[in-house]
Amino acid sequence: MQTLNATFREKKKSVAFEGMIITSDTEFFEWLGWKKGEETPYAVMEFFNRCYEFALQSIGYKGTDKNILSAVIHVDEKTPHLQLYYIPIVDTAKKKVYEKGADGKVKRNEKGSPIQKKDEHGKSVYEYVSLEQPKLCSSDFWSERGGQLSYGNLQDSFNEQIGIRYGLDRGEVGSNKKHTTKYQWQKAQQEAELASLEQEKVHAEEIIEQAQTAVETRDKALEEMKPLQEYLDAFKEAMSGNLPLSPTKLRKMIVGLTTEYKRLKEEKKITDKDRENLFSELQKAERRIPELEKHKEFLLFLTEYAPDKLEEAKRTATERKNAPKSPVKSSKNWWSK
Repeated sequence: MQTLNATFREKKKSVAFEGMIITSDTEFFEWLGWKKGEETPYAVMEFFNRCYEFALQSIGYKGTDKNILSAVIHVDEKTPHLQLYYIPIVDTAKKKVYEKGADGKVKRNEKGSPIQKKDEHGKSVYEYVSLEQPKLCSSDFWSERGGQLSYGNLQDSFNEQIGIRYGLDRGEVGSNKKHTTKYQWQKAQQEAELASLEQEKVHAEEIIEQAQTAVETRDKALEEMKPLQEYLDAFKEAMSGNLPLSPTKLRKMIVGLTTEYKRLKEEKKITDKDRENLFSELQKAERRIPELEKHKEFLLFLTEYAPDKLEEAKRTATERKNAPKSPVKSSKNWWSK
């Protein structure tokens, strides 16, 4: 800005600089000879050089790079792309046009405020006037390029100058897709991982709780089986003739013990099977305890020093979990704002 002698009116929501990404799909770059991890082919560099020249014509200050902050070709990610940042500099300003009377003076309403001129459609009329020195203003920058149609016009121009040369299809018309920066992408990945760890932690705690309940159930079942052993001991003594029982009472005892023994035997089979399954789950849970403890410390650290990020990660995970899944159609979109 100092080099351009530019002015800047700082507001709460002022735009300091902007960026653009020019790319295509992986198939296109592989067609140009690109392979991840290998030296970038000349054809890929030539493509991005032409893209950069297009960018200078489209958003460069008077077709130069004086307002370009950086322009970097990234080939170390999933798909090669040109990432460019610039400041939106203009040397004209949009000015209101007011109604004038026969005397050449601006007309005013009853309150004394100047009346703005309207066109045949009833819309306010503006004109662009030259500035004594350039200024940084995003709204005027894009207004000069078509306002709401500016992005579509930019994509059309790219298709005519670059896309057709390489056989690329025009990007989706009217798309509101936005690219993220590498930092934003990494941040989203970390938040998703945190949300996943939190879910795993909750699941592991549920498994441990179930295993503890199973152990308690097993112990209770073993406790309930103790009388069976007492009955068996009494039965053995009765059979040996040591207990003074009458034949009738002895027969009743045998029938009762036999019936009870069969019932308890079946229950024991079920309990043994459940115990084996739950013991296996308990072992799995115990093997995960060191990892979960580490995750617990990390989550406690986040809770103390970055609770807002943790809550944001939880919301992101919930939104992704509840979001409806739909098939993604591959297309050669080379531009997104």
